[in-house]
Amino acid sequence: MGENPQKLVIKDGKMNSVEIYNEIENRIVTLNYKPGELLNEKQLIEEFEVSRTPIREALLKLSEKGLVEMVPRVGTYVSQIDLNSIRHAYEIKKYMEALAAELAALRATEDEIDQIVSIVEEMEQYDPDRDYEKYIEYDYLFRKKIREASKNPMLIQYLEDLNTKTSRFIRHIKYKVEDISWYKESLNAIAISIKERDSIGASEETKKHSIIFLEELSKRFFL
Repeated sequence: MGENPQKLVIKDGKMNSVEIYNEIENRIVTLNYKPGELLNEKQLIEEFEVSRTPIREALLKLSEKGLVEMVPRVGTYVSQIDLNSIRHAYEIKKYMEALAAELAALRATEDEIDQIVSIVEEMEQYDPDRDYEKYIEYDYLFRKKIREASKNPMLIQYLEDLNTKTSRFIRHIKYKVEDISWYKESLNAIAISIKERDSIGASEETKKHSIIFLEELSKRFFL
């Protein structure tokens, strides 16, 4: 199953199906498990030191999210990346992320705002070429903190599902924005709007960011 991940250190007993789901999902998103790769249930059972049931529960949930395909009497495969599905995810995400930013400006705690601003400042230290994976991680974390600060559970869940799809795609194509200066300035503008409690500005800056980013992707991948 691709590169063998380091064996997990499991504290306070065995992992449950949710924890196993989160770990396998992370491996799929970060491409430790490649699109089309067969997942060996026996190996997963041995690695996580659990029975077949929590592994099957985790794989069924991943199947519902479209991250794996379970083929009867054949096996479970990591799903291929479908460009139409990714394009549709971005089309929805640009409006939902704008709403999350709007709500975050109204509902975020001071600690959450400090974290959002700090992430943007931290990203300034990284070069998208040299520190590609780290940059992607912080970009994901930036969006995650904003949607969590929205305090809307349904919005948070929808955006988490969408970002799982798009994050895997971005890593798969090793995508880098054409104008990194614009990208950093745009994220900073979003963070500042949230810090200033400017809900309209936060929404508009986020939507503008998403539209420009989607236009860039469309020129190269969504013809």
